[in-house]
Amino acid sequence: MDNQNTKIFKSFYSEFYDLIYEDKSYEDECNRIKDFLRYKKKIQNILELGCGTCGHSMILSKNGYNIHAIDQSDEMLEIASKKIKKEKILNIKLFKGNIENLKLTKFSYDVILLLFNVVGYIKNIDNFFSSIKKFVKKDSLIIFDFWHDNGVNFEGPKKISKTFRKKNLELIKQSYGSVNKKEDCVEIIINTTLKKQKKIISQSNESHFVKYYNINFLNKIISSQGFEVIKFEDFKKEGYLPNKKNWSVYCICKFLG
Repeated sequence: MDNQNTKIFKSFYSEFYDLIYEDKSYEDECNRIKDFLRYKKKIQNILELGCGTCGHSMILSKNGYNIHAIDQSDEMLEIASKKIKKEKILNIKLFKGNIENLKLTKFSYDVILLLFNVVGYIKNIDNFFSSIKKFVKKDSLIIFDFWHDNGVNFEGPKKISKTFRKKNLELIKQSYGSVNKKEDCVEIIINTTLKKQKKIISQSNESHFVKYYNINFLNKIISSQGFEVIKFEDFKKEGYLPNKKNWSVYCICKFLG
C-alpha cells in the first residue's frame, strides 16, 4: 500500500472539497472535540494533522488556542489560507508535511487532533504513535476518529452518488468500495465529474485505501507506546460505546509521559 494514496486530493477534488462537504456538521463535531478537551486541565497549543481546508481548526481557533495545522496537499493548504485570511484569523499557522514523517521545530503540544478519519491513511499506526511522542508532554491528549471492524464488516461499503450545484456548475460524485480483509482496509473508488451548463468540462478518478481497526488491537498498540486510552465513543452518539451499525469511532487518549 506504499504508493496507493500518493495521488489522493488532486487539484480537481481539492478545489471542490468544501462544496462536497458543505453539509458536514463541523460545528457539532467541534463541540464534541471541545467536550473531550476537558480531560486536559490547561490547553494552549493544538496540532491538527491532515487539516484539509481547516474546517475544524477555524472553529476551534475561536476558543483562543494556538493551532498549527498540517496537510500534505498544496491545494488544500492554499484554500485553507484564503479562508483564514478572509476570516482574519491570527492564531492558526499552516504547514505542509507528511504526518508519518513530521519535521517540526522542537515544540510540545497539549492536544494533537486527527479528524475526518485521517488515521485510516496512516500505513503503520504503531510507528506513528512512537514518532508522535516527541511532540507531546505528560497528559497531552491525542484525539482522533477511525473506522472499526465491527461496523465495516456488519455493513459493507455502499455505492453512493451525489450531485452538488453552485451557480452554473454541477458536480457529480460517485463512490463505491470493497473490503480487503487481508489488509484490513476498504478500497474506495471515487469518480467526480464537473459540468458547466450540462457540458462535461472535467473528470477525475481516485482510489483511496483506508485502514480500519479492531478496537482491542488498537488499544494494545496505543498502550504499548506509553499512552492510555481514556475512552472509545461512538462517532454519531455522544456518550455511547461504538455501534456496529456505525463505522466511525472517536478515540481519546493521553500520553503518560
